[in-house]
Amino acid sequence: MKLDSQLLEYVQQQSDVVPGNVYPAKGGKRTENTAFWLVVACSNTGAHCIGLNTAGEPVSTTSYLKGALRERPLVARVDLSAVVLKGIA
Repeated sequence: MKLDSQLLEYVQQQSDVVPGNVYPAKGGKRTENTAFWLVVACSNTGAHCIGLNTAGEPVSTTSYLKGALRERPLVARVDLSAVVLKGIA
């Protein structure tokens, strides 16, 4: 049996934690009604995230080990070059 190399590449892409990935928030305090985590930066082992509520507004920040995010389903990908964060007036 031989695995399809394209399938293996697809699986690897889905498991990579990279900037632009969006994961569901779960457990914890769910600070400020955080519903999703948007990965904005990564180190070798960690991911730095902005927490978004269900309206897509930034409400919190956190850092996770990449392994913790790999256990969550990837719900979306965002082009970070198109993201604009605005302050609350």
